[in-house]
Amino acid sequence: MKNILGLLLAGGDSTRIWPFAEKHLIPFSGKTLLERSLDLMQKAGVGQIVVVANKDNYHLFRSIQSNESDYRKIKLVIQKKTSGMSEAILAAETFLKEKQVLIISPSDVIEESLYTDLMNTIDRYHPDGIITGTTVKEYFPGGYLSIKDELVTDIIEKPDRKKLPGKIVKLVFDYFNNTEMLIKTMKTIRSKKDDVYEKSIVDLIAKNYRFRFQTYKGFWGYLKYPWHILLLNSYFLKKIAGQNINAGNIDHTAKIIGQVHIGKNARILENTKIIGPSFIGSGTIIGNNSIIREATIGNNCVVGYNTEVVRSHIGNNCWFHSNYIGDSVICDNVSLGAGTTLANFRLDESSVKSIVSNTLVDTNRSKLGAMIGRNVRIGINTSVMPGVKIGKNSLIGAGVYLNRDLAEGKICQAQYLQNIISQNKKYISSNFRSEIIKSLRFF
Repeated sequence: MKNILGLLLAGGDSTRIWPFAEKHLIPFSGKTLLERSLDLMQKAGVGQIVVVANKDNYHLFRSIQSNESDYRKIKLVIQKKTSGMSEAILAAETFLKEKQVLIISPSDVIEESLYTDLMNTIDRYHPDGIITGTTVKEYFPGGYLSIKDELVTDIIEKPDRKKLPGKIVKLVFDYFNNTEMLIKTMKTIRSKKDDVYEKSIVDLIAKNYRFRFQTYKGFWGYLKYPWHILLLNSYFLKKIAGQNINAGNIDHTAKIIGQVHIGKNARILENTKIIGPSFIGSGTIIGNNSIIREATIGNNCVVGYNTEVVRSHIGNNCWFHSNYIGDSVICDNVSLGAGTTLANFRLDESSVKSIVSNTLVDTNRSKLGAMIGRNVRIGINTSVMPGVKIGKNSLIGAGVYLNRDLAEGKICQAQYLQNIISQNKKYISSNFRSEIIKSLRFF
């Protein structure tokens, strides 16, 4: 791999994962998707790495690069237009000349074995290019491949569910022996959609360029919609080996079961149970009688008394108090008032639906809670229904029943009928309860 340049595309927009942003910088078990992709590329021996960022996340990538010595030789370029992969590749054009190039997306999570398989295919066939795909059981909103005699013959981008060309979905793990013709073609292809890159490959295929099909059968994680964060969260949690406990104070009554990471200066208080695989960040406090099960909780959080967090991904600096948080994704600096519940299961037990870009999307998840952006405050005794998304910088009052998405920067309050107050003329005796207490003492 040392003769191959790795091009990591991290400059596209993240509109489909609203209310979250910068999907490549979402941390999983302490590392962002960007860092995990870079680590895998370096481990595989990729000779040179170029990261394509956008104007909004460039400084964040710079910060990661400056704090990690292994990343300092990596080149960083800015994608000025976020309209598809072609613009990202063209932004790095000066680095690609006369190079073998491997194009990768951090939001396609794959296993290290794919790098080995790719090199074996290169050494055996010496193709013009290699396109990687995997077989899916359910519809995926991406590109589908047509294959004949182990060669890619067509790429169909986001086909109609009823007109699928097959079950092989394209991953962003594309090898080019030389990108000169690809770049020339992308500069000439015109499309109203963001599929110039895919159309350019199809154009090259029509000109007798040979693109081998690389089948991939390992784990494939993706990040198209916000609930996919839970898929990746589960995958990375399972990679925690044993128990890695650096906490400053764990009460002797607390129970820690299975694969669990607990960061520095964390505190685990009385009668708490943490069931792995789980990740607890540094400086976080898990309060009395709380249950954490198969969840990620970021740094400097306070999970207050009697809170249950299950199969969820929690950011940094979040505060909870007597809450139920099931199958939910919560960004940084979010607070839930006492008694607030993030429901995760429909009464009719059907899969949860969610609106994305004015389209109702089936999440294919029977259990899905809330997805909450950063800097949100929710009052006491509020109920958030399954699959609801809440935009950043929003406030939700006490006692609200929220069954639809809330845009960012909004205030949502409950409106009740006026309370009626009058003089109490009834005498309230204490004898009744005294008699009950006496009878209970004999049990």
